[in-house]
Amino acid sequence: MKKAIILPVYLKLKAPEELPSSEGMGLTQRAIRSLHILKDQDFTLILPVCFDLPKMDENLHLGLEERFKEGIGLLRTQRTLLFSSARVERLRLHLAQRNFKDYDTLIDFKGFSKIRNTGLLLAQALSIEMVIFMDNDEVIENPDYLDVASEYLDQRFNGKRVGGKGGFYLNPDGSILLPPRKLWWDWLWDKIRWMNQTYLEILKSKERLVPTPILLGGNLVLHYRLFQSVPFDPLIPRGEDTDYLINATRLGFCILFDPRLQIKHLHPERTETYYEQELKGDLERFLYERQKVKEGMELSLDPYPGYFLRWSVYPKAILTVFFLALDYFLKGKRKKARETLSILKEIFKKREGWSYYLKFREAWERVMKRIREEGMEELIKDCWI
Repeated sequence: MKKAIILPVYLKLKAPEELPSSEGMGLTQRAIRSLHILKDQDFTLILPVCFDLPKMDENLHLGLEERFKEGIGLLRTQRTLLFSSARVERLRLHLAQRNFKDYDTLIDFKGFSKIRNTGLLLAQALSIEMVIFMDNDEVIENPDYLDVASEYLDQRFNGKRVGGKGGFYLNPDGSILLPPRKLWWDWLWDKIRWMNQTYLEILKSKERLVPTPILLGGNLVLHYRLFQSVPFDPLIPRGEDTDYLINATRLGFCILFDPRLQIKHLHPERTETYYEQELKGDLERFLYERQKVKEGMELSLDPYPGYFLRWSVYPKAILTVFFLALDYFLKGKRKKARETLSILKEIFKKREGWSYYLKFREAWERVMKRIREEGMEELIKDCWI
């Protein structure tokens, strides 16, 4: 099976000179080094890279792309494709010419779903049959990781064809359950508690593959029959992995959880700004997903994210935002408190639902069929490292 590892990279820089010493560059280099442990080296590495600077133009973008290539070129010399945000307009034009013009602006590098979709478009252009998503704050420690990832894919398991698999993140100490957060304002929301309950349910199973309500985007395997038909939803701000599971299940595909598929997650230290942005993204995500699942799901989404898809998410969200604003206020950060309260307007915003996603998906299927037939050689020929 022709395989690719897709490693999305997001680099927020104040100036181009920061690139070599940036945190994102260091994380990416560490992630790529970890691939050397794999017994199976027969894969393509696809790097969709977003350069985010205050002022950007295509020439500056391309210059950064060359410097990025220099920074990782010696780490992996075979079959590595670097496709950066410098090329997004060319990609959009290419897709618009193939009956995707109503949605081409949704192809981007900013946003978890959008950069993942870009990776899938590139995989399709290379006739990849199986993709594995990992993130740049992770490392692979199991030499047989790709063999584990390949097992049961596109085969029948308990009567259903397996279109994709998810796996666990390991903490730095090798454990699976997430450590509790010591944030008083988070007591009512407490997402970690419900995620851990879901992990425990998966760990209890004696089956090799387990029906799951959760996926983790940095340890995700998709077969081409699935990803050429089901895109990530470009309108969801975060949680695009579990949202993908919801979409794929509603469309009749089967994605299961493989407890043996494990990758170590070594994320940087998280700040209060991270937690605030996470809360805002989760509010938007859960309220959006509520619209999608109102008609029912064959798959149970409990304990997580089901806990957040009930009507009670509204009072919980309102109170949690107030608690976070109060926390900032008590710390003397009044401006941050006011900014936090502005999140409340997101709770009552009108949202697109399932019908919009279906329209995007129809266009996605059309363009993926064209790409599988034609490739994108002219677009990617100078992107190889």
